[in-house]
Amino acid sequence: MPKTEGSYPEIIIKKNHERRLLKGHLWAFSNELVDVRKDLPAGTVVRLLREFDKKPFALAFYHPNSLISARIISRDVKTEIDRIFFKQRISDAASKRAFLLKERNAIRLVHSESDLLPGLVIEQYNDIITFQIVSAGMEAFKDDIIAVIKELFKPKTIIEKNSSHLRTLEGLSEIEGIVFGSDTTTSIHDRAGTTFEVSLLAGQKTGFYLDQMDNRVAIVRYIKPTSTVLDLFCNEGGFALNAARAGAASITAVDSSADALKGLSNNITLNTISTEIKTVKTDCFDFIRSNDEFFDLIVLDPPSLVKSKKHIPAATKAYFDLHRAAIKRLKPNGILVTASCSHHFGRNDLLDVIRNAGTDTARTITILEEHGAGADHPVHTMMPETEYLKFFILRVA
Repeated sequence: MPKTEGSYPEIIIKKNHERRLLKGHLWAFSNELVDVRKDLPAGTVVRLLREFDKKPFALAFYHPNSLISARIISRDVKTEIDRIFFKQRISDAASKRAFLLKERNAIRLVHSESDLLPGLVIEQYNDIITFQIVSAGMEAFKDDIIAVIKELFKPKTIIEKNSSHLRTLEGLSEIEGIVFGSDTTTSIHDRAGTTFEVSLLAGQKTGFYLDQMDNRVAIVRYIKPTSTVLDLFCNEGGFALNAARAGAASITAVDSSADALKGLSNNITLNTISTEIKTVKTDCFDFIRSNDEFFDLIVLDPPSLVKSKKHIPAATKAYFDLHRAAIKRLKPNGILVTASCSHHFGRNDLLDVIRNAGTDTARTITILEEHGAGADHPVHTMMPETEYLKFFILRVA
C-alpha cells in the first residue's frame, strides 16, 4: 500500500535551497534545514518540504547529527519504503549491468547514489555477493536488503563488508562477516580473460577493485614483445598480469603489502604467463625515487591520498613527486599510466600535476586515453560526488 502524505515525519528545506535538490542532487545539508529535528532517530524516513509553500517533493533518510542531514531515496512522496521498494530498485540497478556479465563474472550491481540507493553498494563475484552500507537509513533496512539479495541473485554466500570509515560518520559500528553461506574465496576474470583469485573477507574495500577492471585491460594495446613494465602500487597484479598476458618482455610489480604480493603470486599461477613477474615488497615512493632502471611503460595506481580537502596541499606534492620520479624513469616515447581515486583531487588537479611534472623534467606529455570507473560504477550527472576515479594513458616524449 502506498504511504499517505502524512505518514512520514516532515523536514522543511529552507527557501531556495530546494532548487539544487529539485534539479537532481540527492543530499540536503544541515545548514539547509529550517529546523534540525533532534527528536528523530538517525535513519528515519522523512518527507522533504519546500519552505515557501510546504509542499513535499521527496522522501529521504534523515540524520540529525550529520552534515548530510537528508539523503533522498525517492521523488514519489506517496511511495512505501519497504522490502518491495528495495527489490524493485535493486533489480533495476542490476538489470542495467546485465550486459557486463557476458564479458566478466564480477561486477558492481548497485553503486549507491548513482542508482538512487544512497549509502548502499552491492557487488557480485561469481556466485558470491558482498554488500556495504554507509548510511544510517540503509542500515535500518539491512534485513530487507539481505532478503532481496537472496531472492534476486540466489548466491551461495553473502558477505557483509561494513568496515568503511564512512560508517563512523553516521554513528554506525564497523563489521565484516558472513551473513549467509560459507564460501569466501572464488575466481573471477576480466574481459581479456585474465583470472584473479579473490578472498572476499580479506579483500580490500568491498572485495576487489572492480572500478579498474576495464582500465587494466586498456593498457594491453600499448604492450610490445620488447616492453619493460613497472607496476607501482600493484596490489594483486591487475595491470601486471594483463601486461604479462599481452607478452611484455619483463615486468616489475611493487607494493608495500605482503598480502597483496601473495595474492599476485597466487594469480600468476592461475594465468598462462610466459613473462616472469618480479615482485618487490617496499614503499612505492621510495622505490621510484631510488631505482635507476628505465621502463617502456609505468603504471601509477596509488591508494587515495586525499581523505578531505585539508589534505589537498600535501597530496598535490606527493602526486607531483611520484609523477616526476616516474617520468624520469621512462624511456623516450614511453607510456605513463596514471590513476587517482581521490574524489577531492579532481581531474584538473591531476592534470596540473602531470603538466608540472612534464615541465620540471623537460618532457613532452600527450594524452592518449582518458577514462573513469567502469560502466558498473556510473556517475550521477547532478552529483559530482559520485565521480572519483581519474585514469590517463599518456605518451612521454
